[in-house]
Amino acid sequence: MSDLLQPFSMAGKTVLVADAATRLGEHFARLISRAGARVVLGAQHPRQVQQLAADLQWEGAQVLTVPLDSRRHASIEAALDAVQVRFGSVDVLINNSAEREHDSEFNDVALCTSQRMIVAERGGSIVNIDPPPRPISEPNPCLRAHSSLIRMSRAMAESLTPHRIRVNVIAPGVDRANHERLLQLNGPLLLLASSAGASVTGAVLHLDGTVC
Repeated sequence: MSDLLQPFSMAGKTVLVADAATRLGEHFARLISRAGARVVLGAQHPRQVQQLAADLQWEGAQVLTVPLDSRRHASIEAALDAVQVRFGSVDVLINNSAEREHDSEFNDVALCTSQRMIVAERGGSIVNIDPPPRPISEPNPCLRAHSSLIRMSRAMAESLTPHRIRVNVIAPGVDRANHERLLQLNGPLLLLASSAGASVTGAVLHLDGTVC
């Protein structure tokens, strides 16, 4: 890897992808694996990500699959315990749990992981994936800035700064299954997850490039 791209490397980092069974979760898992990360695939039913895990291992990645139900605190803690045993503390959380949730329950994934990061005293990054707006929602993305996920992320970003833990949001939009749109997420995801984005926290990045 050239010196120019080195800050985007995920080598030596343990990354938990919450809800890796979705198309978006799978895309993120493949991306960070190719960037050199140790990948933890969290899914409510681990068999849903067995093929993905096999693919990543065939490519040479270190992979762990864990049962992870974002609606159950005990399940989240058990998943984090399993990661601790295999790889140590989570360095990066890609919190894709909100893709299926439109309430505050998924917040536990980010909150529990941040507590583990604080204890580990190694800093870290949390990338929350904002769910697409409901049909009645405001079409202007900047006017959605008071969604529960965005409010939580900005509050966490402020409180976790002393611990060198960054919290940011990516809002892929409604056409997230489109292959070209998925590719457009690669840069923002690697920026926020890697040391390249070490000074970025509390940001909301929209797929069209809007920053609110």
